[in-house]
Amino acid sequence: MSDEVKTDEKQARATHALIFELEYVAARKRQVEFTAIKAAAKTKGVELTPVSFARSGMSPLPRAAVTSVLIQAGKKADAIEKAVASVEKEVKAYCENDAELDKGLEKLIKAVQGKGIPVVAFTALPEAVAVTLMEKLGLDKMGVELVIPDEVKESFPRADSWLKMLKKCDKEDATLVAVVSSQIACKGGLTAGAACIAVPDEYTAFQDFSGAKLVLDSLSDVKPKEILDLTLRM
Repeated sequence: MSDEVKTDEKQARATHALIFELEYVAARKRQVEFTAIKAAAKTKGVELTPVSFARSGMSPLPRAAVTSVLIQAGKKADAIEKAVASVEKEVKAYCENDAELDKGLEKLIKAVQGKGIPVVAFTALPEAVAVTLMEKLGLDKMGVELVIPDEVKESFPRADSWLKMLKKCDKEDATLVAVVSSQIACKGGLTAGAACIAVPDEYTAFQDFSGAKLVLDSLSDVKPKEILDLTLRM
């Protein structure tokens, strides 16, 4: 490859980018997880409440999430294959049939793209399910890039997860605006240098989002221009 081509590629790299959690910001999947895990836990004699769910860690990995709920309740976390499969089935069905794109996020994406800035969604979902969800929400047709992490740990996405994902989508040097729903995602994004907009749900609202530029009940509460003026640093 010539030096001229390398220079052109370097110039083509995005200087700014918007990145968001696919299933938790765009589709508000955590309520579905709670309902599915609650039903699975009940088969093990555990009555899951919103508070106990929030305290369990709410791992995006069904096996880890079910295990944590049972251990927290003082139960053995064995023979849980059926319970895990049930949660996975409910999540998959939601992504295929019922998920709807958050209207505030849709407006923010369009505003960002209007400035010629790329938009990226990241996920902890299995790739096939994530692709289906992108299609269901219409994000693929909107030109949103999907990044699939090489590894999803029980606690995700921490700082190392962010750095690996940004490198994978060639955005590690970009000025980032990250829209997140949890403390873990926010702290990781901040460590990676992103300006974070937190949109917690009922299960993460109590968490610590210190360092975030904004903490909103809904992205529709603030006009996209105000968000971008606060975060893009262009």
